[in-house]
Amino acid sequence: MSENVSLFDLLDDGQESTNNQEYNELDIIDEFSTTQDDRITPLTIEEISNIPFYSIKTGTPETVENILEFNTPLEILQLNRFVDDIEINNIVFLVLGGDRGRPEVNWETGLIAIAKVFTEPYDIGYDRNNYKLQVSIELLLDDPIKKEDLVPYRSTYNIPGISPMTKGEPNQALNRIPSNQVVGLVRAILDTYPDIEEELTELFGEQFMENVKQPFTYLVEQDLTFDQLQSIRDGNENYSYGSGAETNNDDGELIEEDTNVYVAQYEPDLKSIKGDFEMSVEPLGYLKNYINISKNVILTGPPGTGKTTFAERAAIEGERIRYIDGYILSTATDDWSTFDTIGGYMPDPNEIGKLSFYEGLVLKSIRENKWLIIDEINRADLDKAFGQMFTVLSGKDVDLPFEKNSSSIKIKQSETLYSYFDEQDNTYWIGRNWRILGTMNTFDKNSLFTFSYAFMRRFGFVEIPIPTSDEYQNLINGVTELSNENKHLLSRLIQYTPRALGPAIINEVIEYMVITGNTSRIEAIIGSVIPQFEGLLPEDIKSFYTEIGRDLTPLERRKLCSFLVGFFELPINYFNSTNLVLEIEQEELEAEND
Repeated sequence: MSENVSLFDLLDDGQESTNNQEYNELDIIDEFSTTQDDRITPLTIEEISNIPFYSIKTGTPETVENILEFNTPLEILQLNRFVDDIEINNIVFLVLGGDRGRPEVNWETGLIAIAKVFTEPYDIGYDRNNYKLQVSIELLLDDPIKKEDLVPYRSTYNIPGISPMTKGEPNQALNRIPSNQVVGLVRAILDTYPDIEEELTELFGEQFMENVKQPFTYLVEQDLTFDQLQSIRDGNENYSYGSGAETNNDDGELIEEDTNVYVAQYEPDLKSIKGDFEMSVEPLGYLKNYINISKNVILTGPPGTGKTTFAERAAIEGERIRYIDGYILSTATDDWSTFDTIGGYMPDPNEIGKLSFYEGLVLKSIRENKWLIIDEINRADLDKAFGQMFTVLSGKDVDLPFEKNSSSIKIKQSETLYSYFDEQDNTYWIGRNWRILGTMNTFDKNSLFTFSYAFMRRFGFVEIPIPTSDEYQNLINGVTELSNENKHLLSRLIQYTPRALGPAIINEVIEYMVITGNTSRIEAIIGSVIPQFEGLLPEDIKSFYTEIGRDLTPLERRKLCSFLVGFFELPINYFNSTNLVLEIEQEELEAEND
């Protein structure tokens, strides 16, 4: 093993359901918990967030063999991300990948080892933007930990290549793991292999392991009949159903816990919000700052830049640090009114001829103490849809034109950090941590509703930009499954696109190419890229086709021409002259090569 350096030393240096089964969150205080007065103090959230963690996924037979035979130090090739961030002794989780359908992949996939960075990156720039790295294997597990093994560990979800994914999985060999997720990941390793606690402590340090052994929330699979589940939800059984509001004391008595403990400052892990997006964290810092000066925020930018993802991750971070209790996500539409946002009267299903008040999205988010995320916010006529909310967003109290139990419904500003609904006087109290986050596609802003100055005064606007050329190149080169020919085509696509393309769109093209074994690239461009050019002038389309056509086969050009003519309603012979030029260029190139 390499020199023993703990993580804290580094700090000093710088629902699935089948029939009657359902996953239920239960707070389980397990055998690791202790009440000794002299126990070691766990790390703070800030201290943990300052520790870098990485994962490397490999499906190369030679590398896999060296890992399984504990050949260390181990050389890792074809890396291109985080070259300026990786430092010696950083923790790296080693993951075995590969397609089990291929004969050469004769190993079990999953998390197999924990290593430390042994050397700084070297041979930087070989094979375009790649570099090499050596890691020292510190701990080799008997068997890989698979994604299905981590289903009960919700805090680990969405670690690429390691844990269950609730969204698209990036095809990168090297990934950064959000520090808060590593605590859950190490807990899963410890639960699976309790005999290696000493080795884990030596590797991660005693304080970090105290975080790992704290009371932990599992998703526990239960067999329940329909009636039992309804009874739990109706509060007729003593279950803690994910709220954490009830627990048992030492005598077995059910007691209430204080769940209204929140922080006044929004200090998220910006790297967790950024995730695997190739971009600067600077815009996310602007988002954090606006939230901390009590502003609601609208994220703007072209399609596919990750605006909605960042809004969701910002809310998830808010929940993690106890700033807010999560989020409600909805997409705005052009027929939105105050009925959708605030609420209104509807027939009471329990009493014929009676109307009852039903709350809208805004009031629901206040009652549940959650942020409201409105996707594509400029698709709604906000002056019509927000109504009394304009007054509320300026920090005033309002009486709504609705009643419940013969008492008017009110929205008031609260001095508490959290939001809630007071049933006694029908008041929705807005806490100081409640926010609305919106997203706006800048390409659509001229064809959709515009914002009034009154609305814009109440929001801060943060642009989520398109990645730079270098960031895009890192994204492309980081996908080892892509052929060099397709990497070149993607680089040209980004260079000559007549309209900026967000990384989500490029990732979609990459995933399609990879899943088809690099054989269906023109279908990926037709299906994901060309529709983004709606509304462009025909000459812009022709210019794009001319540049991209130089890297296409005659068959691919025919497919692309056919789609462009139909999609943009162009004359059937619109690309004839261009194709003639491309054919002549191709013949001249072939003659030169001969």
